[in-house]
Amino acid sequence: MTMATGGIATERSPSFSLPLRFFLLGLAGFVLSTLALAGFGDELVAGTTWSPHLLALTHLFTLGCVLPMVMGASYQLVPVVLMARIRSEGLGKLAFWPYLVGVTGMVAGFWAWSMPVLLTGAILVLLGIGLFLVNIALSLWHGAQWGPVGNSLVTAIGFLAFAATLGILRVCGFAAPSHALPVPSVPVPHAHLAALGFASLLIYGVSYRLIPMFAVAPEEHRWGRAVLLLGASGTIGIVTGSVFASQAWIRAGAVAASVGAWLWAADMAGMLRRRTRRRIDAGLAYVITAIAFLLIASAIGLSLAWTGQLGPIPPDRAAIAYALLGLVGWIGFSIIGQFHKILPFLAWYHRYSSLVGTRRVPLIKDLFDFRIAWVGYGAAQIGIVALVVGEFAGSGLAVRLGGGGLAVGGLATAMMVAQCLTR
Repeated sequence: MTMATGGIATERSPSFSLPLRFFLLGLAGFVLSTLALAGFGDELVAGTTWSPHLLALTHLFTLGCVLPMVMGASYQLVPVVLMARIRSEGLGKLAFWPYLVGVTGMVAGFWAWSMPVLLTGAILVLLGIGLFLVNIALSLWHGAQWGPVGNSLVTAIGFLAFAATLGILRVCGFAAPSHALPVPSVPVPHAHLAALGFASLLIYGVSYRLIPMFAVAPEEHRWGRAVLLLGASGTIGIVTGSVFASQAWIRAGAVAASVGAWLWAADMAGMLRRRTRRRIDAGLAYVITAIAFLLIASAIGLSLAWTGQLGPIPPDRAAIAYALLGLVGWIGFSIIGQFHKILPFLAWYHRYSSLVGTRRVPLIKDLFDFRIAWVGYGAAQIGIVALVVGEFAGSGLAVRLGGGGLAVGGLATAMMVAQCLTR
């Protein structure tokens, strides 16, 4: 057990402009997707999981928010966690543009159910993801130093490659139904490859480094290897069971994933209890509540794996509520919470670190108004509760109000970014 030291930027780190463009896209995706929920919340309670508008909103959040945030964080963390320089900043910046255009095309294509627009967008997104994966792979090939955190990061990126491949194949199936994949329910394996295999495993891994750093706590990996093994096995079980219509595999995968989530939560709780920085700020509060939503989502996932339903709630609405808890409450809040810690540090580091000792420089805490961050946090928590309860109850009004609360949280985060970049 060691006390967390160091930072999230070193002399190996890329220029701030590389991760920043992905961070800003991710933040814009969060705000736009939550505003869309506020405006079109009825779609979640009146439609099905195959609703074109629901597919558009889902991909606006996952491809417009989650994935670019992770890409930006990966460019920043690979040099810190794996001690490997990013192979090509130019390639990283180049990959951003087809990805941006592709996400716009995919969301528009789903919304209007236009196959040419959707297929073109999907190809550009795949190109952007492919260039990102190549850049990371080349970076790791030249001098990476492996460890538990790095293993989780690389495993997660591997699942991203599978999720992207399955996604493009499904889009091709939309365009040519006679050649569609013979899989009973493609969204289930695709969603779990992306949300569980990729996003969750990545959050699990980097949290073993970032949470001790942010909370000033001992860095421990008590269950780290088990968490990675169970999370990866759970993803494989759910995906395999979905592809081959095996309920036994789905249930085994759900159990493995749930146990992994609880073990990881236990590790995080242990480190947080032993933190020396007792004060909880809004960023850490987002992370703590995200852990709670992860455990709730895992319980709902087990129920759906065993019975296919959640009490008297219609199956489609139960599945959508499960997705909202997992994507927004767990993954979204984890990312936004850690973003509250990462962005101010990077803004300070790249603007002021070279001036330390030569003149008076502001502290990181002086870069933005913490009161606004807390207002955003409170609105976001009210928003996610209203969103999920509204979905359970079939209330479009509650869902729209929930989307509005989440949008306030996103706008507060945007204000934090603006202040950090201009002060």
